[in-house]
Amino acid sequence: MGLTTVERAALVVESFKRSGARQELRALIMSAIRDAVEDERRGVQTTLRLCIQVFDGALGVPGLQADLRATMRACRGLCLSGLAQEEPVGSLCEAEQ
Repeated sequence: MGLTTVERAALVVESFKRSGARQELRALIMSAIRDAVEDERRGVQTTLRLCIQVFDGALGVPGLQADLRATMRACRGLCLSGLAQEEPVGSLCEAEQ
């Protein structure tokens, strides 16, 4: 029977403890975190861009009620703001150190 993910991770951590290579272990962990955060950030950006396109298309519909149009403009603005306020991936990991 093969090792589980948890068992493999424990073996890696233990080998780093024995070798005293804690800095290397920390670097590997931080790299994995950065990669995961970057993947999530790209997913959020894609979703926000899709929402902006939908709001743009919906705002072009004739006869849309003024309150619904205002709500869609506000939501579109929030999506644009979310894209503009992207936090660099490195700063998330550096804050942990």
